[in-house]
Amino acid sequence: MASPTRTMAGITVPDTPLIQAALAYAKTHNDPMSYHHVHRSWLFGCIIASKVPSFQDTNMEVHAVSAILHDLAWDHTSPFSTPDKRFEVDGANAARDFLAREIEGSHFDDRQRQLVWDSIALHTTPSLASHKEPEVALCNMGIGADFMGPGTPGGLITKEEYRAVVGELPLLGFKESVKKIMCGLCVHKPETTYDNFVGAFGKRYVEGYEAQDIVDFLMQPIDA
Repeated sequence: MASPTRTMAGITVPDTPLIQAALAYAKTHNDPMSYHHVHRSWLFGCIIASKVPSFQDTNMEVHAVSAILHDLAWDHTSPFSTPDKRFEVDGANAARDFLAREIEGSHFDDRQRQLVWDSIALHTTPSLASHKEPEVALCNMGIGADFMGPGTPGGLITKEEYRAVVGELPLLGFKESVKKIMCGLCVHKPETTYDNFVGAFGKRYVEGYEAQDIVDFLMQPIDA
């Protein structure tokens, strides 16, 4: 039996009860800008999957849940944010907890739930995500496309497709809002920003931000 689908911005996407629940959850726990971002990221992933043969066997429900829930904890004020974990890990944990509570999610086996966790935890690390399972790689690519715009990745998303998606899910000050959110992480939980891209926002935009130098950390003398 074929899975239910619907069309949005000219794109055919899966439309299962679990995906509907994920959309509702994201809308509840994200501000409008963030909700539009995760929603667009899902749609861009669907476009990419339709054009790349290696993604033809991707579990598109796993991809949908991962993309839709990937930024539950990127704002330090989120109830899912912890003081000591990277926002990607907090978001992955929040999505895992969501799946555990959803009756409709019971059809996800342990591997599928792990794919959701991995997709979210690695969504900002293309050098790793691109070598993982298709669901993980596709989530990263769809999110990246929302940042980079038409022509990415590799010309897969046309200007017409990009404009159609943004026409239904406007940017709402996307880039400036991301800058504010990343700087908030640098101010309020800086220890989680030293070994990843978030620290670059701190170095450029946050007065007094001092990222730990990983070389100094690794090369310090060992007191045995």
